[in-house]
Amino acid sequence: MIYLITGASGSGKTACLEGLKEMMSEINWYDFDEVGVPENADKIWRHRTTEYWLQKVVENQAEKTDTAINGNVILGEVIACPSAPLIDGIYHILLDCQDVIRIDRLRKRATGQDTQDTLCWAAWQRMHAVDPQWRPDVIQDGGDAEMHWHRWQNWQRGDARWQTFVIDTSFLTIDQVCSAVSTAIRDHKLSLG
Repeated sequence: MIYLITGASGSGKTACLEGLKEMMSEINWYDFDEVGVPENADKIWRHRTTEYWLQKVVENQAEKTDTAINGNVILGEVIACPSAPLIDGIYHILLDCQDVIRIDRLRKRATGQDTQDTLCWAAWQRMHAVDPQWRPDVIQDGGDAEMHWHRWQNWQRGDARWQTFVIDTSFLTIDQVCSAVSTAIRDHKLSLG
């Protein structure tokens, strides 16, 4: 099983990672970017890095261990990766927050990410979480030729195979975000029996 913890910059992904590792040590936790991010990272890099992580998930499955990938990992890209059919299950959690709060958080970091592009990426992720047909070109055009977009090209909003649990982090502390994510994962595990 793979747990995807995603969201645009400023949503709380990186801030909650260490807490989640402590709270749920039975899961192998990884930061998507820990393999290194090139200066001009693009879609092809993100697609190939996603495939790298899915191969790690397959290795962990062989050892009967779940994996969580925390970072800029996109549901449609995961499903389209070559190794996706080998994954036992995918559970997607989108961390999101209000735009003003996102910009305030990013301004505190002073990394230059407090831009309209970041807000647009957050809005796209919000729509992608509920509707696989919302602007798939954003992740497909100019991407890696090895991706299998046909796997979900006909899926529509409401399809049971396309489910995302959304956590609004706008007014949550990091500890509360960790608790919300761990509760969502534990509830999902219980639902599987």
